[in-house]
Amino acid sequence: MIGAGGKTLSVGIIGAGPGGLALGIFLRKAGFRDFTIFDREDGVGGTWRINHYPGLACDVKSHLYSFSFDLNANWSRLWSGQAEILEYFERCADRYELGKHLRLNTEITSAAWDSVSETWLLTTSAGAEHRFDVVISAVGLFTQPVMPDLVEEEPFTGTLMHSSRWDDSVQIEGARVAVLGTGSTAAQVIPELAKVAEQVYSVQRSPTWILPKPDRPYTDRERWVFANVPFAKKYYRTRLWLTSEQNIGVIEHGSDKTQAFKGVAERMLARTVADEELRQRLTPEHPLGCKRLVFSSDFIKALTRPNVEVVSSPARVLRARSLVTADGTEREVDVVVCATGYAAADYLGEIDVRGEGGAALHDVWRDGAFAYLGMAVPGFPNFFMLYGPNTNVGSNSVIFVLEAQARYIVRALRHMRRRRKTYVAVRPEAMAEFGRKIDKWMVGTVWTTRCSSYFRSANGRVVTQWPRSARAFWGMTRRFRPADYYLEAAPAQPGETTWTPQTHSIMTG
Repeated sequence: MIGAGGKTLSVGIIGAGPGGLALGIFLRKAGFRDFTIFDREDGVGGTWRINHYPGLACDVKSHLYSFSFDLNANWSRLWSGQAEILEYFERCADRYELGKHLRLNTEITSAAWDSVSETWLLTTSAGAEHRFDVVISAVGLFTQPVMPDLVEEEPFTGTLMHSSRWDDSVQIEGARVAVLGTGSTAAQVIPELAKVAEQVYSVQRSPTWILPKPDRPYTDRERWVFANVPFAKKYYRTRLWLTSEQNIGVIEHGSDKTQAFKGVAERMLARTVADEELRQRLTPEHPLGCKRLVFSSDFIKALTRPNVEVVSSPARVLRARSLVTADGTEREVDVVVCATGYAAADYLGEIDVRGEGGAALHDVWRDGAFAYLGMAVPGFPNFFMLYGPNTNVGSNSVIFVLEAQARYIVRALRHMRRRRKTYVAVRPEAMAEFGRKIDKWMVGTVWTTRCSSYFRSANGRVVTQWPRSARAFWGMTRRFRPADYYLEAAPAQPGETTWTPQTHSIMTG
């Protein structure tokens, strides 16, 4: 990539998950060769490499949870499991020859902008330093596991682990297992554990709305059609995408779509749970959609098994071989699985990013993370993000959004190449206008109800969710607008936006 004065611009990418891979592939297609993709794991795939707990699968259909430019005719089922998804991304990395650009087993802990040389200095956990002209974070939302606040009154002699750090050596068969949490992970892992464990305790702070997931294998005929009929895969994927777009109403509080989905969830609960008292304890009080939707056709059924007990009191204390809940009840356990999610709202929480004037990105984001199109922050030149603030779509595939962002970033770099520029930074006024739009669009969404979720920052601002359709995001990122950026060093102060992130107004309900 040639910049001003014939200088070759280098690109550092942090993260080899789906976003980092898509960006690397697009860079190669656009003729860029001087880029490095860092990842702290020993291979590509991001969350699909890190996580491998029993029952792990995607909640987006296989053909939609894949790159538009690399459709896969051989998905085995409607919703693929972890191993098959990881294999797909590994295959993409090989097919598009990303191997020589990968630097694995390398954790980036800090990124600092040098205004004199106009370069970024990346530092690894081992102390090694790497300098790049442009840096893109592709670390994703689900990188920092959240552990519950448990008081260990006595040294716990069993196994305590977060679901994202699953230990395959732990004996589950015949064990007494407590699973803390009721989200997507718990809904996937509990049915599997219940098949072999002596006793499973589903420990919940509050129940979650569960929608059916009518999974099944693709037939041989269907896979033959995908592999041999021209455009069949593309047509099928487009239908899935359009169906997802039609479900956008689920993000609107009290919408017809939300009520319809709630009815489906209530009917499944009524059909599955005969015990009225248990059914009541499994019926959420929060509006459907204010937390991440959970899709499972076997979770609720698993909760009715004789070796499964639903505990409607949060975990508080660990003793030598027992778990004590807030109601004072003590239960003997061998294994405690924390399906308690991630600090998703704490963007780049494990990396110290410092921009112009040494300003820390975490300080700039003290009132909640924000970024222009979820990608750029004033005062942090030559720095972009994938899956940044307010880009988590509520009714479609994140792969679609990651592709849109990756294409946008490559357009920005191509513009720099054409104009022989070495500096790009979003203008504060562009960020301010975009921030006001996010605030406007967020009004009336179910995420602003009185509901606790990982979508919010500490001050209550909804920082993870995109409050419009995936189509709308694609439309806003289809072209790079140079007028929204400084293309040479400017006097803007780090984090200056002429707009201050505010807590989104909370509705009752």
